[in-house]
Amino acid sequence: MENSYKLIEEGRKDELWKKHCGYLKLSRSEFREIQERLLLEQLRFLCKSTFSIRMMGGNAPSTVEEFRNIVPLTTFSEYSDILNDKKDDGLPMEPYVWARTSGQSSDQGPKWIPYTKAMFDHLSDPVIGAMLMSSCSETGVVNLERNDKFLMATAPPPYASGYIARSTRDNLEAIFLPSLEEGEKMSYGERVAAGFKLALEQGLDYFMGISIVLARMGEQFESQTSNSRPSKELFNLAILWRLLRALVISKINNRPILPKDIWKLKGIMSGGTDTEIYKDKIEYYWGKKPLEGFACTEGGNLGMQSWNYKGMTFFPDSVFFEFITLEDYDRNKEDPSYLLKTYLYDELEEGIYELVFSSFYGGVFVRYRIGDFFEVISNDDNEIGTELPQMKFYSRISGIIDLGGLLRLTERNIWKTIEATDIKYNDWVARKEVIDSVTKLHIYIDIKDDENTTNDSVHLTLNQKLSEKFAEYNDFREMIGADPLVVTILPTGSFDSYMKMQIKAGADLAHLKPPHMQPSDAIMETLKTVLYENVI
Repeated sequence: MENSYKLIEEGRKDELWKKHCGYLKLSRSEFREIQERLLLEQLRFLCKSTFSIRMMGGNAPSTVEEFRNIVPLTTFSEYSDILNDKKDDGLPMEPYVWARTSGQSSDQGPKWIPYTKAMFDHLSDPVIGAMLMSSCSETGVVNLERNDKFLMATAPPPYASGYIARSTRDNLEAIFLPSLEEGEKMSYGERVAAGFKLALEQGLDYFMGISIVLARMGEQFESQTSNSRPSKELFNLAILWRLLRALVISKINNRPILPKDIWKLKGIMSGGTDTEIYKDKIEYYWGKKPLEGFACTEGGNLGMQSWNYKGMTFFPDSVFFEFITLEDYDRNKEDPSYLLKTYLYDELEEGIYELVFSSFYGGVFVRYRIGDFFEVISNDDNEIGTELPQMKFYSRISGIIDLGGLLRLTERNIWKTIEATDIKYNDWVARKEVIDSVTKLHIYIDIKDDENTTNDSVHLTLNQKLSEKFAEYNDFREMIGADPLVVTILPTGSFDSYMKMQIKAGADLAHLKPPHMQPSDAIMETLKTVLYENVI
């Protein structure tokens, strides 16, 4: 298939759109045909691999039906003895690079995942599709151009995001700020700062990274621009012109300078739970909504929203998708002998499902349970012209707080509840804890300097919002006959202190902050060494 850069250079926009976004026009049966064809190609690699035969329970299936019927579901524990030592022996294909996870999703630390050359090359296709989707307002419109500037505020190799950036550079010949060669030598903060510094001079067209970075930068602009003093670095004609234009726009609108006054971004691409939380703030500060996608180290880019910023559509050529209903997951958890049934993507209806996938392109995973739930929010989307199921990330399995079987709270549930209040906070974590023999929801929250915020007011506000948002919360209160909420107010800056401690200890980017949901006892003990506890 032709290089995407060449399609742009030659003005072949229809072909570019079809290459990266044409999957939206697939019927459900066409989606399945692509999935099954690629799985059959993959089976030819698997059946020659001693490692893969072992993963398939000693079986060597030759059809899709046989594969689904006789190959057992797997988790990383079945792969860890080979992959974490980065052994090539017996793998389906020779690895081109090894990618690592953050380690947050496993008690055993980071996982190492082999990428074949074909897997590496494929990483860029969804990214270019996201650039097209995030910069248009209707199907088929292409605003991606030569020499567009791209700031990717994600982790470098050996993390998957670093290989995604390299693959995108190779396929699109994208201009990164700073260049990947320079940026990979910097810390995360240095790289983001250098990128925006270059963007002041050269302009910026696309941003890909963590939503909270853009939200916090917007807040800093709003609070600092009126009091900031120009530095010598700003005395550059290109920068001065950009800032003068931004100043005029801000004066006309009678507000501080915002990032959208300085840069007219074509597209913003992000992922993770915080995208939905901060999307309105990002649009206000930056003038564009963030386009949400989902990727994982084991499978690469799996799906993304379209130009209407609603549900995500999964890609037919990334991995082979299977899904387990939440009801069957619960039943199997109670009775491990209960046999789980899986459904294909084209068979999905509205509901919540656990994701299972098998690798394509010589990858190693077969019927792999990654530990994530997705919700099908609609069976199709007429606005974008697709009959494919529309998905939303629901939660990691380990990130659900179940209160008495009546209420399941996800990270997104709790985060949106806190955001719906007027509480000025820095960060939070939540745990399910048993206190005096009663199950409680325990929220630890770092409050910004605010003399009007008291323990009682925070507890009252959060309790009210939880009661308003979730009828089951009130049912749980009645069931236990007590207040289900415990709040621990942390001194201002507690999470910053934790982050500094982690940086000093040499922790990688993904471990600088504790997970919001169900942090381990060890993490909480570390966190509490810099905290003052005040339990309501």
